[in-house]
Amino acid sequence: MNHWVSKQATSLACVLFAALLVGPTIGPVSAQESRMDNELSVLERFRPVTELPQWTERYAVGTMTSQAPLRISGVNSQMTIGFGGRFDRVVTGATLRLNYQTSPAIIDVVTQVRVLLNNEVTGVIPLRANDAGTNQSVTLRLDPRLFAQYNELRFELLSEVNVGQCTSASPSAWFEVLRNSELQLDYQQLKVADELAYFPEPWFDKNDFGSASLQFILPPQPERKETEALGIMASYFGMLADWRELKIEVLRMQREEPEWDEDWRLRWPRRHAIVMLTNDERPWALRNYPQVAAPQVEIIDNPAYPTYKLLVLAAPEAASLRDATATFVTGNRGLSGSSATINPMPIESREAYAAPRWISIDQPVRFADLVDHPSELERSASNRSPIQLELRLPPDLFTWQQYGIPIDLRFRYTPPIVRDESRMLVSVNNEFIKGFTMTEAGMENAEERVRVPLIDGGLFAENNVQIPSFKLGAINQLQFEFSFGSVSDACRVMPLQNARGAVDGNSLIDLRGYDHYVALPDVHLFAKTGFPFSKYDDLSRTRIVVPETLTDDIVQTLLTVVAKISSATGYPATQLTVTTIAELEPSTERDYLILGSSTLREWLERFGDEALQAQLQGHALSGQDNLLYQPELALQNSGPSAAVVGFQSPFSTQHSVIAITATTDSYLERVRAVFNNASSTDQFSGFMAVLTPARVDSYDTILPYYVGSLSWWKRFTYHLAQYPMVVTLLALLAVLILALSIVRVFQRRAQQRVVKK
Repeated sequence: MNHWVSKQATSLACVLFAALLVGPTIGPVSAQESRMDNELSVLERFRPVTELPQWTERYAVGTMTSQAPLRISGVNSQMTIGFGGRFDRVVTGATLRLNYQTSPAIIDVVTQVRVLLNNEVTGVIPLRANDAGTNQSVTLRLDPRLFAQYNELRFELLSEVNVGQCTSASPSAWFEVLRNSELQLDYQQLKVADELAYFPEPWFDKNDFGSASLQFILPPQPERKETEALGIMASYFGMLADWRELKIEVLRMQREEPEWDEDWRLRWPRRHAIVMLTNDERPWALRNYPQVAAPQVEIIDNPAYPTYKLLVLAAPEAASLRDATATFVTGNRGLSGSSATINPMPIESREAYAAPRWISIDQPVRFADLVDHPSELERSASNRSPIQLELRLPPDLFTWQQYGIPIDLRFRYTPPIVRDESRMLVSVNNEFIKGFTMTEAGMENAEERVRVPLIDGGLFAENNVQIPSFKLGAINQLQFEFSFGSVSDACRVMPLQNARGAVDGNSLIDLRGYDHYVALPDVHLFAKTGFPFSKYDDLSRTRIVVPETLTDDIVQTLLTVVAKISSATGYPATQLTVTTIAELEPSTERDYLILGSSTLREWLERFGDEALQAQLQGHALSGQDNLLYQPELALQNSGPSAAVVGFQSPFSTQHSVIAITATTDSYLERVRAVFNNASSTDQFSGFMAVLTPARVDSYDTILPYYVGSLSWWKRFTYHLAQYPMVVTLLALLAVLILALSIVRVFQRRAQQRVVKK
């Protein structure tokens, strides 16, 4: 959807090539030299910091991988830990401090651990039998020249164990890296070019596996359309961040001339940042930025710290800024140069359940479409870590009385020399499901039909086994592990190194035919998947309601929540709409997200509180909804608290309201911190979650309402099953009626025989 192109081309050929790819170019913007001269006048009284920053970061090895424990043995002799590196920084020094334990079965002299960084040996650790069973430490210096954007730290155990008359590899020889081991990296920041071809770098780098951070520079009081533009941009980076934690900060800069002292510079972001401005609204530091006749995007130096960059989105007015941002986040590929003119184009609303990260419900999905590269579906005897596939299901998938999700599984492997313990094991979320024996006949293209279990579902109907349930709506891990047996029972040597196994990319998972029906309110679904707002991944059916005056905490909470929703769906919120209570037009086709205690109070005063009271009544809180925005009324509590509460929309039985409120706007930071921590949101459940400094308390839903559609018979049987006593009474009544009917039939036949006689 590239509807716009780069303005600055280095040659006529570049211009023609870009035009062929993405369409016509809009006229040139102001000259680069003029802009730079204007910026010099801004900085006449302020000397920017130009030195390249240097710093040190330490990473606990246990947090760099999901493997547990970090152990290698004579049979499984290799372990790899992958980690990324940003392209705008360089490693100048590296130290690996290893804490480890070893097996008592190792043999001196011949047992050692090789440490490799990106396939280059960086150290060898000799192991001694006398050190077995005690914590040991070693420090290795790593060559910083070996580091790249993606790095692999590999440990290889070279061991021998005496077993009778033979010496062989054995699981009894092991080496375990303790999780408190540490990798220390010294960094130096690099100054990157003003080049849109690198975007979204350096603001986001997919090779950086740590938490991401984003900083926006705002005008003193952004308009609604400017706020929507910020939300759309935040959702784009949330989509990119995916599973990573994304910290969003906002900084307001004044229009008036500030005091250009050290304090002011410290408030300016010392990192890559994003600024959105119009011809009338812009920070004073960019007051001489040229007026624009059409929306444009440009990369410039950070005025205070020129080592870092500013992404500037400029437009004549707020409305065109919002539309230009939506166009930019959906069509920024193929750009080059330092700036580009944007031609805002209308973006159509998307269909329900179109989220790219959700398993399609319209057609079977191939495993190959769930990985980035086919090699992720292959394993060998030297690399036997499980193959992992992420499955994200629509949060409202109706699975009642379903045996499970059908999977047509196909896999290949090199046949073992003799029948042994070689297996291919299937697990879901680390819970074992089924194992397949790998035979010496060599099933070149084995096919099995597996049903991934859902709630209370077994693998097959005839198997009377309780199987762990799928965590619907969360990120589910489908795991396949190839376990290759040894070639000799006598010495238990390791598997042949040419043993291979692969799951075929043409294996299918099929969600066709499943209904959508779910009980709400459920703040757990909201915290994990953004539901019900994420049903339409562009948020076309969502209205975000904010106070008239936007505080920094309200804006940051809005951006964090929108980014969280897009991280779950994999699509930016291009149809985002922000409004206030005064501007709100009630609709039966919308879900509503309310931010702030004052906004919630105004909502309840204008539209009523019946739905919320229905939930509060079951927890002895009836008539006390004011505690959600005036919690000091209860027990005269002097401490802060926040709440995430859901209730039915007053305009439609098929839509919902979610409110995020706190005693003060500043305590909304607690909500943002929880939303950025997957384990913390596990504590959300029911219709309301209350957050205090110590914990998260959830309140069960007393009177649920149901969203979705079912056939009348399925709806009737499902709701009837919620009342087992009623089912029992109805069953007894049915038996009684049947018995009376049978008696009546026999009585009539007896009477007929008497009449005939």
